[in-house]
Amino acid sequence: METALSPTANQGASSLKDEFGPMGRALGTRYLESVHFPPEAETELRNLHAKGFVVHVMRTTAWVNFLYLTWAMVRRALPPVRAVVNLRPWFTRPWRQAKQSGDFTQRFEHARQTGGSGLVFLRRTALLRPSGKETREDPFPALVAMARQSDKPVYLVPELFVWEKRPARLKPNWVDVVFGSPEAPGFLHSMLAFFRNYKRAQFRVGEPIDLQRFVAENPRDSDELLARKARSSLHVHLARETRAVFGPPVKPASRVIEETLRDRSLRKVVEECAAESGRKPESVLREARRNLEAIAAKPSPTALAFTSPVLEWVFNRIYDGMHVDEAGLHRALKAASHAPIVLCPSHKSHVDYLVMSWVLWNRGYAVPLVAAGANLSFWPLGTFFRRCGAFFLRRSFKGDKVYAASFKAYVRKLVHDGIHQEFFPEGGRSRTGKLLLPKLGMFTWQVESVLEGARDDLIFVPVAIDYEKVVESSSYSKELAGGEKKPEDLKALLSTPKVLAARYGRIHLGFDEPISLRAFMQARGINPDEPVSDEQKKGLVRALGNRVMYGISKVSTVTPHALVSTALLSHRRRGLTQREMADRINILRRIAVEEGSPQSVEMRNAPSNPETMGPIQDAMRTFISDEMVRTQEARGEVIYQVEEARRPELSFYKNTLMNLVASRSLVANAMLASGSPAPYDTVKERALFLSRLFKVEFIYRVGTTFDSIFAETVERLERMGLVLEENETLRVAPEAHARPDLEFLADMLRDYLEAYLLAALTLQDVATGAAEDRKSFVKMALETGRAEYHAGRITASESLAKVTLENAVAFLLDQKLLIEADKKLTLGPAATEQQARTQLVDDIRGYLKRG
Repeated sequence: METALSPTANQGASSLKDEFGPMGRALGTRYLESVHFPPEAETELRNLHAKGFVVHVMRTTAWVNFLYLTWAMVRRALPPVRAVVNLRPWFTRPWRQAKQSGDFTQRFEHARQTGGSGLVFLRRTALLRPSGKETREDPFPALVAMARQSDKPVYLVPELFVWEKRPARLKPNWVDVVFGSPEAPGFLHSMLAFFRNYKRAQFRVGEPIDLQRFVAENPRDSDELLARKARSSLHVHLARETRAVFGPPVKPASRVIEETLRDRSLRKVVEECAAESGRKPESVLREARRNLEAIAAKPSPTALAFTSPVLEWVFNRIYDGMHVDEAGLHRALKAASHAPIVLCPSHKSHVDYLVMSWVLWNRGYAVPLVAAGANLSFWPLGTFFRRCGAFFLRRSFKGDKVYAASFKAYVRKLVHDGIHQEFFPEGGRSRTGKLLLPKLGMFTWQVESVLEGARDDLIFVPVAIDYEKVVESSSYSKELAGGEKKPEDLKALLSTPKVLAARYGRIHLGFDEPISLRAFMQARGINPDEPVSDEQKKGLVRALGNRVMYGISKVSTVTPHALVSTALLSHRRRGLTQREMADRINILRRIAVEEGSPQSVEMRNAPSNPETMGPIQDAMRTFISDEMVRTQEARGEVIYQVEEARRPELSFYKNTLMNLVASRSLVANAMLASGSPAPYDTVKERALFLSRLFKVEFIYRVGTTFDSIFAETVERLERMGLVLEENETLRVAPEAHARPDLEFLADMLRDYLEAYLLAALTLQDVATGAAEDRKSFVKMALETGRAEYHAGRITASESLAKVTLENAVAFLLDQKLLIEADKKLTLGPAATEQQARTQLVDDIRGYLKRG
C-alpha cells in the first residue's frame, strides 16, 4: 500500500542522508515507505510538536519500531528521535545520533534543545517470557519534573507500530516462549514478521497525555506517584490501541461454545423448554450445543492469509479499483480503542461479505466476525466462510425458543469478549439498489447485551459499499419482475467463469461517524446505568437502526453509472440529447455537493457531457455495450434511448441516488401537482401525503420534523432557481430551465408512484377475494401492472417491481386500508367503501398527471 505523504515530506527526504547511511536509505525506501501512516496521525503529531515537547511511547522494545519511527519522523520533516530509553545499543547511524544513556533529564533536555523528540519503551523482550518484562529504567519521574518546570507542555504519545498479523493467544505456545509473542516479540520474531507483512503494516497514534495538565490536576501528588499514574495510563492507552487493531486474544471455537453454554439466560430457557416439553434438561442442552456449533465462527488467520491473495486477484480481475475512505476508516478504528466496534455496511451484493474483511486484513486490522445468512453455510464454501470469520443465522426461527436463546447468547458472548462484529442492517441484499429500512433483530440483541451488562459500550459504524456495477444485476431484475429468489448453492458457484470474464467498474467504501451506544442513549435522555423499560428499549433500537441507515445514506458514493442512469430514466420522452444529459447530470452533481455526499474520485473536475472523454462517457459506453442503451444521430446530435426491456436493470443504479434526491423530488411533485402559483400550505400538504406514502421507501434525516425538512428543501429549490416563494405562495420560477428541471426532479419518483398506484388498484382484488394473502396480492398487482403498461396507462416498466409492491402492501397495512390476520388479507376499515379506494387511486394519479 502506498503511503500518502504531506507536502513537507519532500523537505524531509533530503534530511534522510544525515540520519541514515546509503544502505539504510535503500532499505527504508524499499520497505519502510510501504507502511501505512495515516495523514490524521501525521497532522496530530505535527500539532503536538508545534505546541510542546513530544515523547513517543511504545509498548515493547523492538529495533524495527525504532528504525521505522526515526525514518517516519525525518521523512515527514517532523522532529527526529534524539533521546531513547530502554533500547539496547546498536551500530546504526540513527542510534548514534540519539542520546541513549546517562541521566534521563539530560537525555530529554538534549532532545528538546536540538529540536528533537524522545522515545520510551515500557517493556523489554526477554527469553522465556512471552509478554516481556518490566524495565529497570524509569524515565517518568524525570519527565514529570520537566513538565513542572517547563513553560511548554510535555506530551506522552502512546503509539503502536503494527507489523504482526497474528493476535496474542490466551495461552502462549512454545514459539511464543522462545521467540516472543506478538505483544513482545524477540529480535528474530520481529524482523521475520516485519518482512512478511511490511506492505500491510501500519502506524497508529493513541490519545496523548499532557503531563503539564496532569501535574496541574494533581497538585498534591509527588513526582514518583504522578509518574506511576502516567505509566499506568499509557499501558491502558496502548492496550486499547492493541485491542482496536487485533481484538481480544483468540479463543478456540470450542471454548467459546462452552462458555456460551454457561450463559444464564440460555440456561434459563433450556430449563423452561425442558419443563414444557417433558424432555431432560441434558437433551435440551445438547440441542443448544448443536445450534451453537451451526452458528459459531471458527476464525483462522491461515484461512484469511490464503484468501487475501485470491481475493486480490479476483478484485483486480473484475473491478477497476477500490476507493476506500481512509480518513473515515481511521476514525472508525480510532473509536475501537474505547469500545468494540460493530460495522454496519449496506448490502447490495454477495461481494459485500468479502470486501470489508479484505480491506481490514490488508491494512493490518483484525477481521470482524460477520453475521451471514444460514443459506450461505452450504458445503463446501460454508466451512471456508466459517474459517474466515462468518457466523450463521437462520432467516427465521420464530417459535424455536432454544435456537433464539442460543443465538442471543452467542452474540452476548461476542460483545462480552470485546470481539469486533459486522452485520448488514438491511437483512438481505437490496434488489432495487435503494437502501432498505433496517431489520431490527441484530440491533436488538446487540443493545440487550449492553443493557444486560455484557459490556459498557458498543460503537456502531455505518458503512456504505457502493458499486458502479453489481455482479447480480440481471438476476435482480428477474426477481423484481416476479421470479423466485434462488438459494445459494454449488450451482451458483459454477457461474463464476462468466463473472470473471466481465468488468464491473469500481468499488467505493465510505464510513460515517462512529455511533457510541452509550452516548446515543444519553442523547435520548436514557441513563445507561439505570434499568430501561421495554418501551424505552424498543424506541432506542428503532432510533439506532434508523440512525445507522441515515449514516449509510450520508456516505453513499455518487457514481458515474448512477448519474447516467438517473438522467436517462427520469423523463417521459423517447430519448434524450447529449446536451440534456449533460444538464441533468450537472443538476445531480450540484445536489450532491450541496448535500455533502461523496462523489466518485474520478468525477473531480470531470465533464458531464457523455460525448466527452471521462467517467460519464465510460459509464454510458458500458450501458451501450451491455445493450441497455442505444444511440441515434439526427441533425448532428446524439440521442440516447433506453431499451425498454432493460429499464428495470438500469433502475438499480438510479435507485442508489434516491435517498440523495428524495426530498427535492417529493417537493417537486407536490409543486407541479398543485399548479403555479399555489399556497405554501397546499404544496406542503401534498408533499406530506407523498412523504407518508413512501414512509418505508426512503431514509429521512433522524431527529428532524417534516416541517423543517420541507422548508429547507423549498429553500434549496429556490437556490437552484426553480421555485419562488412570495407572500406564503410558491410558484415555478420564470427562468426557461425551471419547469423542465422541476419535471426532471419529479420524474425520479414516477416508478414509485406507478407501483403504489398498482397496489391501490389491487385493493379491488382483495374486495373480490382474488388476492388472499401478500404473495397473491403482489402477483395480482404485477398482472395489473402488465395490463396498465401495455395499455399505456403507466409508462415506466421498472414500476413493476416486486420489492416496491411489497413495500406498498406495508403502507396499506399501516394505513388500515388492509388488515392481515393469520397471513390472510382483508380490507381494512379505511378501505371498505369503494369511494375510499377510488380516492386513493385518484390521489396518486393526480401526481402522475400533474395539474
